[in-house]
Amino acid sequence: MDEQGPAAVPVQIPDRAHAVGPGWRELLMRLHEQLCGVAPGYVLTGFKEKLGGLRIQVEAEGGDLVALRGVVASAEAESLRTCEFCGAPGGVRARGDAPFGWRKAVCEGCHNRWSAHQLIIVHGVVRERPGRG
Repeated sequence: MDEQGPAAVPVQIPDRAHAVGPGWRELLMRLHEQLCGVAPGYVLTGFKEKLGGLRIQVEAEGGDLVALRGVVASAEAESLRTCEFCGAPGGVRARGDAPFGWRKAVCEGCHNRWSAHQLIIVHGVVRERPGRG
């Protein structure tokens, strides 16, 4: 009897893209294509939003690690300039431009509504919160 259980299925970016806002989906699909070009069997080992940008970690047997790190670093940098809500050009800001607090990559229009607690992202979907702010 096999006590280790079933083998884990390798996870790639399309399997986790729902974990962040829709504004980053195009960026993530481009990154997935680039990673597949360098190492088709890459495995996503870390994926999250932190301090307003994407943090992505991948591994690949036999892949060009320098090339993998380069395309990931480029996508992470692009996420800092791309609104997570809508995909428009933006930057990392805090709600109401406070000196401290939650940071998110947002464009001007989304920043105003996010600061007023009118926009949120739930399971990768932008939700409007009417009557707030």
